[in-house]
Amino acid sequence: MAEPKGIGKKLLGLFVENPDAKSEEETPGTEGGEKSAADLVAELANATAPQGAARAFVAPPPAPSNLKLDKMAAPVAGAKINFDEIFTQGGLDPAGLERVTKAETLLKGLPEATPHDIKKQIVEASLRAFGIDVVSIIQATNTQLQALDTFVRINSEQTAKGISAAEEQIKQLNEKIAGLRADIDKRTAGLATTTNAATARKSEVQRVLDFFGAATAPKV
Repeated sequence: MAEPKGIGKKLLGLFVENPDAKSEEETPGTEGGEKSAADLVAELANATAPQGAARAFVAPPPAPSNLKLDKMAAPVAGAKINFDEIFTQGGLDPAGLERVTKAETLLKGLPEATPHDIKKQIVEASLRAFGIDVVSIIQATNTQLQALDTFVRINSEQTAKGISAAEEQIKQLNEKIAGLRADIDKRTAGLATTTNAATARKSEVQRVLDFFGAATAPKV
């Protein structure tokens, strides 16, 4: 969204000294219509929240200890990846998803060239203004990383399993093909033997007919 980036630039000015800026006495305060640092921080935090979202303090959840990552459903080949669903299956609740999304949006709203320390100050101040503890975001992102690792592992296992099953079918089909080719060769050789034997016997019978001068028997 365009709005957070504009606010982010304003906030950047609160944390980075500008030599061209006016002195503290000349800088208009909140009485002169300019927004204070707290107002800008709150505005940036609110700009990242869904419309109508509560502004109450969100307590950090306990650190994940018993995530049922092995119960994560296997991915469907060719299907579009729904990362939120992966995170949910990995044990992250909707509130945790929202916390990480807010942090990501805040980071995207700041100029790319902003130093890391300044970015951290701005984002942490904005999150505090929104009532979100940084520890809860760290816990949520760790859960997301675990869920993604598990997703990749399950995908790898399913892929290997599918490849193994396909290779086994190919092996069976190749064996069946080889058996069918052997049967064709056997039948072809059998036909040749039978034809040769019948032809030889036919010559013997023909000699009998020729001896008595009888007409040749009609071909069948």
